[in-house]
Amino acid sequence: MDSGKTLKHLIEQLYRPLLFFFPKSIIPDSEKSKFEGINSDDFFNTPVLISTIGTIDKINSVKNYGSVLEKATILNYNLLKLLDAKEDLGTLQFKTLLENYILHLRFYVFITKWMNEHFNNHCEINKSLKSYFHLQQDYFNHHKLAVETKFKINIITDLNSKEVLTYFENDTPPLLKNIIKTDKVLEKNNAIKIANDKKKTVLITDQESRNFLLDNVFNLEN
Repeated sequence: MDSGKTLKHLIEQLYRPLLFFFPKSIIPDSEKSKFEGINSDDFFNTPVLISTIGTIDKINSVKNYGSVLEKATILNYNLLKLLDAKEDLGTLQFKTLLENYILHLRFYVFITKWMNEHFNNHCEINKSLKSYFHLQQDYFNHHKLAVETKFKINIITDLNSKEVLTYFENDTPPLLKNIIKTDKVLEKNNAIKIANDKKKTVLITDQESRNFLLDNVFNLEN
């Protein structure tokens, strides 16, 4: 088994298919002039679908996003593929494969949850489409739980803004020890976790989201 090709395929399965949108509210009025020439009405606050073949399609009817129902099966395939890899690869190779897969999985668990919770704040209300964003979040969360159970790990998905931007901007992800914790580490840090339960993580801010889009999506200085 080629671990590199396997990882690439598993990652593609995470975002094919995928419903997503960019919120227009992260762009202040004072800087909207920078987007002249871009049909912002079609880009922002507009749900689109990355299809199973990688195309980005604007959503016009339920048949355009019904493929999201395939996500549960696709993610289950990923789990089975990981179990096969554990048997076929050496210990170090599999550890590296799993580490890299988790780095991507945790991002999609985070972002699908955020989009589902904020859909009505940014997109035209469509109960049917909203239900698919909800399903999408559920599929990723169930997959995370299955990976945690099968490989006896805990995946941290409450990302802060720096971690979200790191996922987009850097080729080299943060160390695994900052992402997952084994049962022994969880027990060791249990007291610390309880003491910090009241501290809420600040998720990605509008300012940081705006800066990311300007710098990385549209290649504009902010």
